[in-house]
Amino acid sequence: MKKFIYATTNLNSIEKNDVGIIEDEFASNKFKVKFLRSNQIINVVMGQIDFFDIEKVGDNFDYKVCDRCFKRLSTNDFSNNRIKKGGFITKRPSCKSCRKIKDGKPISQKDRKKWENLKPKNYDLFECPICNKSSIAGISKIVLDHDHQSGEVRGYLCESCNTGIGRFDDDPTIVIRAKEWLEKLK
Repeated sequence: MKKFIYATTNLNSIEKNDVGIIEDEFASNKFKVKFLRSNQIINVVMGQIDFFDIEKVGDNFDYKVCDRCFKRLSTNDFSNNRIKKGGFITKRPSCKSCRKIKDGKPISQKDRKKWENLKPKNYDLFECPICNKSSIAGISKIVLDHDHQSGEVRGYLCESCNTGIGRFDDDPTIVIRAKEWLEKLK
């Protein structure tokens, strides 16, 4: 199994708590580490890093690794996400700081009010402009999509397409790579 570490101090562009994987131990207590956030491989010595068991991080433990900044942080640095069977509360996969960046700028109240009047009425047919799937408003969830950097409204989408765009961080480059991936074997 890979040996995971976190930085115990700032090391140039590597920040405290950045997670990395040991690539090589080239001398006693000297390691070549690939840090995930920066995708850099640097040489470190014991004292600049500490080891942790990757199988002992997450919602059931005191620490969790953020899926965006790849820092080993206290589970208190993650917001609650949902309650699972048995009353167990899961945390979001991204820390509060990264989540704030991902959530970005909200839709203004003025725009929200304007677009609320344009929302498909319950039981009206709605065709998503991305997937072209027809659905029934009020039975299927129709959501107002917006640019998370500017707060500008783009229009209504089905919930699946809106979630997909969000998973791709509203980044057209990632969407193009996904398209190329899907077309790879055709």
